Amino acid sequence: MMRKRWFLILAAAALVVGAPIAWWLASPLFFDKAVDEAFPFPVPAASEIEAMSPEAAEESYRDIMEGLAAPGIEAAISPAERETISQTLALLSEAMPATPMDEPPAAASDAWQLVSEGNFRDADSFHQGSGRAAIYQLGEQRVLRFEEFEVTNGPDLHVLLVENVDAANQSGMGESLDLGPLKGNIGSQNYPIPDGVDLSRYSGVMIYCVPFHVVFATAPLGAP
Repeated sequence: MMRKRWFLILAAAALVVGAPIAWWLASPLFFDKAVDEAFPFPVPAASEIEAMSPEAAEESYRDIMEGLAAPGIEAAISPAERETISQTLALLSEAMPATPMDEPPAAASDAWQLVSEGNFRDADSFHQGSGRAAIYQLGEQRVLRFEEFEVTNGPDLHVLLVENVDAANQSGMGESLDLGPLKGNIGSQNYPIPDGVDLSRYSGVMIYCVPFHVVFATAPLGAP
């Protein structure tokens, strides 16, 4: 009788301790996390523009024009974001120097350039992914961007650049660079690439479950 009572106590304790862990592991399979990040260029608020010098307003205007010149950016900006940007450009124009600018707004060659791109594909019949991955560069800045992206959700998913994008597990991926936790399993999102990274070492992008070492989706990257 005493042994049975201890067994029930231990079972109850295991349930109390294990239930939160089990929920953390399983809950992402039932819930989606959607994000919708605009392409990464600065859009100051009206209050910030009021405090700008004419020279700073001109520089901000140029930054936005450079961002808008990025390949594919028009499709990535929502109507609401487009309206906000239009209003911001108008405010910046009013705050800029009255004299004509020495140079016209940035041309596409001075803006974000598409370096490589590829489409996401399923890791297997259960772990599925779709959408586009692309790397853009402006000067020394580089960013990995997902568009029309969707992947099966899971616990502690991370975004990796990997040497072997066809790997089925950690042992086969070769050299890898962790760009951080996946922001959402649905939607457009940006991941800055650290300065000095040699992109030629990596063949593509991998969505990877860290605690269980499971590949959820991959996107080989190639020349645009």
